[in-house]
Amino acid sequence: MQPGDLPAVVWGRPQPHVCLGQHQSASVELNAAYADVPVVRRPLGGGGVWVDPDQACVALVAPLDFFPFRSADWYAHALQPMLQVYHEAGLPVALAAQDIWLHGSKLAGSGAATIGRAGVVGSSFMLDFPIEQFAGRVASPSDGFRQWLIEALRASLTCWSQHASVPDWEWLSMVYRRAANGQFGWRWEQSRLREDERAVRDDWRAELIPDNEGSARMIPYGIKINAACYLTERQYDTGWVRVLTQGRRLARVALSVAPGLPEAQLVSEPRSIAAELAAHLDSAAAHLWAQRITETAYFNPESI
Repeated sequence: MQPGDLPAVVWGRPQPHVCLGQHQSASVELNAAYADVPVVRRPLGGGGVWVDPDQACVALVAPLDFFPFRSADWYAHALQPMLQVYHEAGLPVALAAQDIWLHGSKLAGSGAATIGRAGVVGSSFMLDFPIEQFAGRVASPSDGFRQWLIEALRASLTCWSQHASVPDWEWLSMVYRRAANGQFGWRWEQSRLREDERAVRDDWRAELIPDNEGSARMIPYGIKINAACYLTERQYDTGWVRVLTQGRRLARVALSVAPGLPEAQLVSEPRSIAAELAAHLDSAAAHLWAQRITETAYFNPESI
């Protein structure tokens, strides 16, 4: 694309698949027992996501001069038509950084990139989301980890169907186009890729999919739930630690050496964990497992 070229919106409902970030390895991130859907890798960072026909995916591709100068401002600019669609459906969504939130839960994420002389912002209308299916495909060190993952996803994610009747495809398309008309002054021409465009796409795709045969997870010992929430579990020679973090807070902790310990006893700032453990373990063990809790917990580096 060159400056002044017309933007393009790529719109569709994908077949079920797992999409990994470019630095992830399927062998360490995914459950090998599930091979019923394709695993593809996008040319961008981030973590693994589940994608299926219950998501109406939208990618806006435009010359760089269409977007604000600061890349952090791209999301508010490009996602405004999507926000208007939600509002017209009676869903009071709000944009927080690059994520769309509804009633305190994440409804949809988005991503942005510069490719050549074009900018790309992609997101989706999350009509429904199969939490158990996604959690079952994530590599889990234990059944407890997987159960915590399901519970954390239920607590932090939401979808359209939990709040209102799911709209049909034609309504979504009509309202999105009308909103973009008002926001950007667009007039629409609907089309499909030409044969030469499909050939270029297929040639490029072959360069993007090779697996990254790494041995470590993107999030050490665990997974990202959202930008503020992470679940990790680490095995030591004498037991294991499982931690759910929320912002700078330990939201949930479990230890194999103290299986009957109420979780609320350990939910605290990391510096006071040893003191809390001392009521249940001897002093040396309390300090050892407090250190292991802090080693296992993962926090968003931007929040530190």
